Amino acid sequence: MSAPLALEKNSLKIGFIALLDCAPLVVAREKGFFEKYGLNVVLCKESSWASIRDKVSFGLYDAAHMLAPIPLASTLGLNGNKTPMLTALSLSQNGTAITLSQELYLQLSELVADWDHQQHVGEKFKTLINRNNKKPVIATVYPYSNHHYQLRYWLEENGINADKDIQLVAVPPTKMLSNLSNGVIDGYCVGEPWNSLALMEQIGGLLTTGHTIWGDHMEKVLGVTQSWADNHPQSHQALIKALYEACQWAEADQNRTELFELLSLPPYLDQAASKLANYHSPYNMQQRFHGESVNAPDLAHGSFLLKQMQKCGQIPASHVVDDSIVKSVYRHDLYKSWIA
Repeated sequence: MSAPLALEKNSLKIGFIALLDCAPLVVAREKGFFEKYGLNVVLCKESSWASIRDKVSFGLYDAAHMLAPIPLASTLGLNGNKTPMLTALSLSQNGTAITLSQELYLQLSELVADWDHQQHVGEKFKTLINRNNKKPVIATVYPYSNHHYQLRYWLEENGINADKDIQLVAVPPTKMLSNLSNGVIDGYCVGEPWNSLALMEQIGGLLTTGHTIWGDHMEKVLGVTQSWADNHPQSHQALIKALYEACQWAEADQNRTELFELLSLPPYLDQAASKLANYHSPYNMQQRFHGESVNAPDLAHGSFLLKQMQKCGQIPASHVVDDSIVKSVYRHDLYKSWIA
């Protein structure tokens, strides 16, 4: 048994958004994995990814549950203060979907004979947009997110121009359902539980999943600043080890009932999770929390995200970037060193 780590800091504040994939943080706090590694952690719920980014950047939080592209975007100085960040652990894989309002979904269903044929569905969605002669308002959670890139990718694959044929807006995850219900938006790309809740409450219908669009991909990561990692290497390692064990626990089928009980506690997802405790979506979103291909920061996906940023004009043409920045952000080396 290895000796306990000599922590530089043991009282930490970690930010998170109320989504099912914050599960490893909740499990680590409630099941004692943080305590096992000498950490006293306060979990701080936020409503937006911009707030998560800013509070980590300015040192108000030690770390956070983050969209996989945020550490890369922050390191590049896109849309905010340039703050080098990194991740040594992917917290989850997959778990996103595109959901349309019930009205739009029913209109599309009249045109679609085979929902399993994605190209056919995309063509019919384009037909519907042209027939309605109105740009649907589709929300994503943040410009630097898998959701934003997946939506644009899917639209482009089906001949729909994301800049001309639809209106793209940003809405915090927890506001998606109410905005869809009130007719403020016509659809969204978001993580769970907000797609399944739309189905359950008959507010919307599912168009496609992120896994269908891209296959397996990093979804959320544990993000810290490079400065914090440099100054707290032992605390960082303890944090990664605790969360890795929590990811293992969250993935186990026998823990599903208790997992939803924990997520349903008021400080976390509250009723949004309790409604899903016994619900099994008709669509398999392939959401996972543990596995070698799940938790190791994926350099290939990091390079893919960099290309998506360039493709949609988020990185100026004059800004020369290469995969060296991907290696500095997605620290597969630290993961392999600490999770052996």
